[in-house]
Amino acid sequence: MKTRLNMLCSFFLIMILTVTGGCSGKQTGEDSSSPQTGSKKEESEVKITVSPQMIGNENASIELVWQPNPPHSLSDSNPKKLEYLTAKATEWAQAHPDVKIKIMDTTTAITESMAKTLVQASSGQAPDMGAIDSFIFPQFYDYVQPIDDVMQEKGIQIDDFYDFAKGVMKPQDETLGLWYTTDVRVLFYRKDLIPEAPKTWAEVEKIGNDLKAKGMDAFIYTAARDEATVMSSVLPYFWGQGGTLVNDQGLPVFGEGDNRQYLIDQLTFQKKCIDDGITPSRVVGFGTDPDYIPDVAAGQVGMFVAGNYMSGQLSSVIGEDEFSKMWGVAQIPMKDEGSRVTASGGWVSAVFTKDEEKRKLCADFLISMYVDDEGMAGWCKAGGYLPTRESVYDTDDYFNTDEVMQACREELKYAEVRPSVDSYTKISESLQIMLSDVLTGTSTPEEAVDNAFENARKE
Repeated sequence: MKTRLNMLCSFFLIMILTVTGGCSGKQTGEDSSSPQTGSKKEESEVKITVSPQMIGNENASIELVWQPNPPHSLSDSNPKKLEYLTAKATEWAQAHPDVKIKIMDTTTAITESMAKTLVQASSGQAPDMGAIDSFIFPQFYDYVQPIDDVMQEKGIQIDDFYDFAKGVMKPQDETLGLWYTTDVRVLFYRKDLIPEAPKTWAEVEKIGNDLKAKGMDAFIYTAARDEATVMSSVLPYFWGQGGTLVNDQGLPVFGEGDNRQYLIDQLTFQKKCIDDGITPSRVVGFGTDPDYIPDVAAGQVGMFVAGNYMSGQLSSVIGEDEFSKMWGVAQIPMKDEGSRVTASGGWVSAVFTKDEEKRKLCADFLISMYVDDEGMAGWCKAGGYLPTRESVYDTDDYFNTDEVMQACREELKYAEVRPSVDSYTKISESLQIMLSDVLTGTSTPEEAVDNAFENARKE
């Protein structure tokens, strides 16, 4: 750990010295469409720094405060992310020598971090710009600033974003945030053993029985008490039948009327797969998708439902060639053919400052780092994320040719997002317990749904 820390410190020291040395002469690369930042600094005053604590000219007269999501910032330890972010931040800082960006630390505990940021925003103490978990972002609408004018200057069209993102970014007449990275839940299947991916639960059972006869674990997924379980193993099946979690007032309704039956039906299917040996009972111990990489890498798994990022993680374990030869990506099987729904998450960047000059600078910085053509393609490739702008899948060679990326591109058209309501945390906890209780035989599907609904309504 100490060696890794020393390497990271050395990396940033080299970058700071390199950037500072490179800026001792005339500044270049200024974009005439970028917000103007006043008179140019004298050469001796320009000392560009790019580090986890600050980006820009330390002698700049304009100071911005940025609170990024830690895994999406210069404090992350992923070399590919650091290389991309350092290069982009350097480029932007050189074009804006009158600006310095101070980076505000925050915890990687998302619930805690978002609660704190919401309190700051509501009291007028928010940073000038920051990153917000996408499904929580609607709770920030009253505190963030519109950015349509800067988007237009930078050539970013709201209609280029996927529908699930567009609806959150632009709830009414103004664009209030930039959904800059996402993921999607899909079915991974052994294309060397399964000629055509199953589209229905009945097909999963048929293929599953064939694979079971060969001694394989046919169909696995996360089923421990974790949010990953809700995203991959509950919501897609529930939404695919037409299910609704909450009403217009944000109150739980998933346990009444048709919604109750939808959950009972999917739990019955999932329990049958356990009882028939299609799904191993140990899935109740899988809390995140990577938990079952060893099982998949051992060649004993036929199908699994997970986030798209599992393609990169699995490739790093078994090798890219082996992954491409063995694994395909398809839609999550639904109860009935013709249904097609999946779940997506991700992060939104937003501007809080009401200062007009700073507002434009913040939006310009965020677009350059994560959202314009070069930014979104570069950032998503570096971090293993999916672009939220569909045109990136056409213009970038990697996203345009990679088989998995093209399959995910299609699934994003059918993505839904979690409701941004106060009751969701309790709903999620209740659904996690519900699935676990059914798969372990503690409760029947009917009992589990009723218990989950009662627990969610107590909150």
